[in-house]
Amino acid sequence: MFGSTILDIVIGMVFVFLLLSLVCSALNELIEAVLKNRAKDLERGINELIGDPTAAPQFLDQFYNHGLINSLFPGTFEQASKRDLPSYIPASAFALAVIDMVANKPAPGFRLPPNLQAAFTIFQRQAAGDAAKLQAGLEEWFNHRMDRVAGWYKRRVQWILVALGMIVAVALNADTVQIARSLSNDASLRQGLVASAQAQANSLNSGSTSQASPTAQAAVKQIQDEVAGLGAVGLPIGWQESEWKAADTASGARWVKRSAVLVGNLAEMHLLGWLLTAIAISMGAPFWFDLLNRFVAVRSSLKPQTEPDLAQAATPPQPIVVSLAAPPLPAPPGLPAGSSASAAQPAPVGAASGPIVSTAPPTTDGASGGNGASGVNSQ
Repeated sequence: MFGSTILDIVIGMVFVFLLLSLVCSALNELIEAVLKNRAKDLERGINELIGDPTAAPQFLDQFYNHGLINSLFPGTFEQASKRDLPSYIPASAFALAVIDMVANKPAPGFRLPPNLQAAFTIFQRQAAGDAAKLQAGLEEWFNHRMDRVAGWYKRRVQWILVALGMIVAVALNADTVQIARSLSNDASLRQGLVASAQAQANSLNSGSTSQASPTAQAAVKQIQDEVAGLGAVGLPIGWQESEWKAADTASGARWVKRSAVLVGNLAEMHLLGWLLTAIAISMGAPFWFDLLNRFVAVRSSLKPQTEPDLAQAATPPQPIVVSLAAPPLPAPPGLPAGSSASAAQPAPVGAASGPIVSTAPPTTDGASGGNGASGVNSQ
């Protein structure tokens, strides 16, 4: 039906965006594994938490060299580069490290930076000697600052995904308009893509996800798997020789002008579709995965009518045949016992001589439309 066709096209497009988003997410993790931006963001967040540039170096040195924090990265704070610093510090480790540095000063004359000292004094007053409440207050304060750090990372990743999405869209010629047109015109491609989407959704739902950051080798392996998956579903993705020939309208010019004309013609044909693909990829793989699950659930809940059901609905009601027979009349005097009066005299005028056809449905007590054997009077 028309509605189910549109739903299948939407599922196919969402599935394509999911696969492309997974490719770009793996590329982003590869960049993160090399640049270690999370570790830099965390150190910057702790610096802003301190709020005093003059006291920051001494505090950071003592903080990162504390046993609870130093166990999260190799070497010491002086030896390690910013790329080797931890990309995540548990709130409990931060709170316990600060409490321990106040109770056991790591160096003579050590004092907390002004912002941290003010917060520590407030939480200590509220705790009223309860160490658990003091730790909980420091943890909540630290988590609020880390929410801001997470916002930095998400905004940067959003722009990185837009750039990666445009690069992937051009490299794979992933034109959203062209893909939608192919899905609307090719029923076999649409059905195959929907089947692949359902299988992929089931496999991702049943699989376990890891919170650890993947290594560079794992990110490369994920990119290879997702690109192979894009080729396996038979999508109209990739560059065709006919497109290059159609766009190469300046074959006799020098290579600089010829390249410029070729790029311009290709951009004119696919720029809108590439931009739509890049914007869709920037939404992120979790967004498209959740949307795919919703549409697959809607499609599974819609049970189409089969051909036998339609044939049965179109068949008119069949007439009910009821045979009414008059009860035997008592034998008149002079006939042997067991004989019927109907055998000795002709049938009365108007008597039923065969089955009566009735289209009225039977009643609940078995009577047929008000006419029954009891309704025939003996003559």
